[in-house]
Amino acid sequence: MSFAEILKTNKMTLIVSLPKNTIELAQAAMKGGADALKVHANVHHQASGNDFGSIDEQREVFREIINSFKVPVGLVPGAETCADRKEIKLAEELKFSFLSMFAHHMPLYMLDSNLEKMVAVNEVYDISHIKALNKINIDVIEADVLPDDRREKIHLSDLMRYGRLVENLTKPVVVPTQRIIEPDEVKYLYDLGIKGIMIGAIVTRNDTEGVLRMTESFKNEINKL
Repeated sequence: MSFAEILKTNKMTLIVSLPKNTIELAQAAMKGGADALKVHANVHHQASGNDFGSIDEQREVFREIINSFKVPVGLVPGAETCADRKEIKLAEELKFSFLSMFAHHMPLYMLDSNLEKMVAVNEVYDISHIKALNKINIDVIEADVLPDDRREKIHLSDLMRYGRLVENLTKPVVVPTQRIIEPDEVKYLYDLGIKGIMIGAIVTRNDTEGVLRMTESFKNEINKL
């Protein structure tokens, strides 16, 4: 089943964005109950503080992660520095399931990839811009719509931002842990029609213990829905 199909089918899908691209962290996420994984290339990841090399440089660990688990594995192919067509072809050959990238960083040639696309939008876009994604070859929307303050928890006003996206999009919406989201707050996202939560370094930290513990905690709450 494809990544988008899983999102549409599950009550709530749990995606773990790995703070480092290692098989140990992937194993911890899977043991905790992750429905999908996400890895990074060509970026400095602010939340984890880690730097990630090119797809080619990381091909062996990517191959190991993809081949070890029967869940969709997505790839952030870059930001300001971005994978070129050749590297996207390599990502396809490695059998990634989806690409994940901010709309303002994604070059148009990625729309031609046979991989699914999860596109992140931030608070800069107004709703008329966001609604245009209904007509573009994009499969999933990532709601990075909160002003960054990683020390903060989410509030009612943030639920309003998420809800506005869901009301105006025909595609599944995933909420990332830009801020601290507690496991027992998943029910509020579910009530809005959010189809997935993607937990990352803000809540998991950078170690296997943290990834396992928080993945289990979120999965337990999702199972209660």
